[in-house]
Amino acid sequence: MAAADPPLPLRATVTRAQQRAFADRGHVPLAGLWDRALAEAVAAEARRRHAVAEVPRDGPRTPVPARRAPRRATPTASGPLLARLHLALVGAARALTGRLLVPTFAAYGYYEGDDEVFLHVDTEQCDLTLLTVAFGEVGPLHVHPGLIGSTMERLGELEGDPGWDRTGGIRVTYPDTGVTALDGHVLPHHRPGRPRPGLHAVAALCYRSLF
Repeated sequence: MAAADPPLPLRATVTRAQQRAFADRGHVPLAGLWDRALAEAVAAEARRRHAVAEVPRDGPRTPVPARRAPRRATPTASGPLLARLHLALVGAARALTGRLLVPTFAAYGYYEGDDEVFLHVDTEQCDLTLLTVAFGEVGPLHVHPGLIGSTMERLGELEGDPGWDRTGGIRVTYPDTGVTALDGHVLPHHRPGRPRPGLHAVAALCYRSLF
């Protein structure tokens, strides 16, 4: 029988201030959850798994006009270390939200040449989304509290409108050795997109509430 993997060296304590900030804003950084060694291991796995990354068949699809079609789809892949991290952060996810959350899926999303993300909300499998840069560099997410309750069709109309200010919204960055927690199924968000030479990866870890 193979030995079980040792626990990951996490410092996943959630403060009351972080709980209040998440409840008020729908997003909060959780910095310093792991050390540089674990960050480097995640980066190494993400680089290796790029070779088997595929464009997912499921996931949010913002309906945009043909002229606004993405330059390329975002391929994704998972890995055993990411799966362990996903499970190890369940306690922090529950403490942050006060909800009985369970892991649904976790994946590395790969960006090559630019870091654009269309305006959208996450799927119903993501009552909480934890985001971190696995390797490389991407710009901040822009979150839009004023668009809460909008349908995907409405978000697609805005994304396809040349007059919509793509620099608007509240900018949300990711900690180096932690995550940004996002109420992604409720809070619309996008990344305007900038040229980013080379390959970059963001890890997304999603959790669903049992009730």
